[in-house]
Amino acid sequence: MKVLIVSFSFPPSNVVGAIRVGKLARYLDRRGYDLRVLTTDICGDRSLPLDIPRERVIYTDYRQRNDRLPILVRSARRRPVAAPGTSGAISPGESGAWNKLLWNSLRRHYYGFLHIPDLRRDWIKTAVPAGRRLIEKWKPDIIFGSAPPFTGLIISSRLSRAFDIPWIADFRDLWVDGPYYNEPGWRRRVDAVLEQATVRSASALVTVSPSWGEKLLRRHRKATEVVYNGYAEEDFPQSVPQADRGEVLTIRYTGSIYPGFRDPSAVFAAIRLLPNTLRSRVIVEFFGDAGDDVLALAVKHCVRDRITVSPPVPYRRALELQMSADILLLLQWSDKRDEGNLPGKIFEYLYARRPILLIGYEHGVAARLVWERGAGLVSNAPERIRDQLKAWIEDKQAGRLNSLDPSVSRDLSRDHQFRKLEEIFVRVLNERHSATRT
Repeated sequence: MKVLIVSFSFPPSNVVGAIRVGKLARYLDRRGYDLRVLTTDICGDRSLPLDIPRERVIYTDYRQRNDRLPILVRSARRRPVAAPGTSGAISPGESGAWNKLLWNSLRRHYYGFLHIPDLRRDWIKTAVPAGRRLIEKWKPDIIFGSAPPFTGLIISSRLSRAFDIPWIADFRDLWVDGPYYNEPGWRRRVDAVLEQATVRSASALVTVSPSWGEKLLRRHRKATEVVYNGYAEEDFPQSVPQADRGEVLTIRYTGSIYPGFRDPSAVFAAIRLLPNTLRSRVIVEFFGDAGDDVLALAVKHCVRDRITVSPPVPYRRALELQMSADILLLLQWSDKRDEGNLPGKIFEYLYARRPILLIGYEHGVAARLVWERGAGLVSNAPERIRDQLKAWIEDKQAGRLNSLDPSVSRDLSRDHQFRKLEEIFVRVLNERHSATRT
């Protein structure tokens, strides 16, 4: 079978969006599929392993369009605008405040219009021609478009229609129904129409969470298959690193911090509540971006001496750090809108078999996975987290803080999940052949 993957992000770019499609490409290549990938290569961190032959990847040109808003703002600010209902004779302070509100609103709507469907819309200009040239020489049996950015789904849909090739839409995150959707109100209607028009031609929908699958089914009236991100055992160290045998409980977080959405404050508050004799026996290590935000929160909670921050590390180094931690911290948004979010990191954490401390929505699919598998604590309450920290500190001192049972990651490997995707490929092609015969 010939498969074309369309994804803006792909290895060696070390970004979250590249991991799922990169591992899928490796799986399909090893299973003997004739595979090509249409993508870009613009990420500064290029440490993610490329696990398929380089000649099978088409890295297209991509240029972000020039942003003219700063020029317009500088020009307009030379002519201050009076607030509505005034004669224009207002103080410089009032005028400045009004102009700031005006231009913040203008900026929001300007970028909302400029970035339809998303920031990467200009990729269409190079990806569609590159895809056409590829397909004219090598026609795939199926196209697999992965998003976000949702520009990739538009490209997949156009190539599908141009060459009459069935395509599958892979939602690593939701479009209009996404928990972090924050466009102006008028954009939601535009995006809803655009999503419907794009997905209408898809032969199948795939997503990473049961809750998101239900939302896609309601919106598009198309059956949606759930294929988890999973973990790949071979990516982890062959010899399992041992956690530090000292008396300090090491909690690690490897990933991004989104202020207002992924907030470690509950952990910091819990550490603050520990008795002095125990507070010095816990350390929280962050490997990723937004270090200044983390340290500011640590200072606010008076636990700066118990927090360390380091720059992002390569993917496989992050897996090593996970396996040698005492506790793995998973930060999610503690809001019902994040109920369906099932991050890829949780599967890595489960395979690392270290207890998980999940801060986020306590009734979401990620929380249920941790609870059902007995993999750790889910809580946003500092007092409850404090009590669990005490127990973990005592367990470590007594030598009882052992690895979790291997069953916590049962049936969650990437191979297990991607076999489901293979079945979808076969079903889509069989349905196409049956329709052609009739």
